[in-house]
Amino acid sequence: MIVSAIVGAAVAPFSRLSLADTYPAQPIRLIVPTPAGGGTDIIGRIAGDYLTRALGKTFVIDNQGGAGGQIGSQAVARSEPDGYTLLLGFVSTHGTLPAIRKLPYDPTRSFTPIAMIGGAPNVLVCRAQGGPADFAAFLAECRAKPAKYSFGSGGPGTITHLVFEHLKLATHLDIVHVPYKGIAPVMTDIMGGQVQYAMPGLAGAVQYIKAGRLRALAITGPRRHSLLPNVPTLGELGLGEFDAVQWVGLMGPAKLPQAVTVRLHEATQRMLLTPDIKERLAKEGVDAMPMSTAAFAEYVEKDQAVWRRVVKDSGIKMEA
Repeated sequence: MIVSAIVGAAVAPFSRLSLADTYPAQPIRLIVPTPAGGGTDIIGRIAGDYLTRALGKTFVIDNQGGAGGQIGSQAVARSEPDGYTLLLGFVSTHGTLPAIRKLPYDPTRSFTPIAMIGGAPNVLVCRAQGGPADFAAFLAECRAKPAKYSFGSGGPGTITHLVFEHLKLATHLDIVHVPYKGIAPVMTDIMGGQVQYAMPGLAGAVQYIKAGRLRALAITGPRRHSLLPNVPTLGELGLGEFDAVQWVGLMGPAKLPQAVTVRLHEATQRMLLTPDIKERLAKEGVDAMPMSTAAFAEYVEKDQAVWRRVVKDSGIKMEA
């Protein structure tokens, strides 16, 4: 037994070194738990392209949308911790959903945090043709006809749901919630007139705003965004701090080998310091947010606490 222990101790460092040197040895499936075309999907494809080049193996994007990101997240939580199935976790899957729903996975213990990628503010949007001209007009319209207007979200418990509930609390508005399976189809239905409002992440909305198809009425965060310098923050409009961030990060299943975690983290950190990638993210409204794996884990836990308070204050019932 003693000999075995000594041999095991001697072999272990070489095993870790071997894994670090050989990983990845095959394509990696990156599960994006949203439909294709939304802001999270765009970020996933930017990251997947870079990591494919950086690590020499293809990152295959697998969109598994539905249930606010729960379906794709559950798939990763149940996968083998070998580094070949990863998750593009984001604020809904690990921040807001745990505040409103009993999940089939633990948002902390079922995953290995690898690297924060970045975040974007949320923006209040309406249809460009026929929608209110500004935030004051939005308030007047909704207050004049309570429960007549609706807002779309990426699903119950997603940040696009809870950030609007936070707005409703602050403004005492009565607007009907219409959940979707992802935020991309919400953009389509706002432009088509099926729903009137939404608060997507800037990454998923900026292309439509720039094209003149959606109108931005207000934005979350402590300051105006460089992509929308003429759009006031909710704080400017008298609603206090609305620092909601549509953060996105790379995660794996629990018990991911440390060598794999370190290799992926270092590659992602290099990505965030690459001028081309920073520019591509910035064009989507996303600010790079490099940090250690420990800081990423702490950030996620604090974000969960914020959204639990919003759910409690708004009186939303925890879903089974």
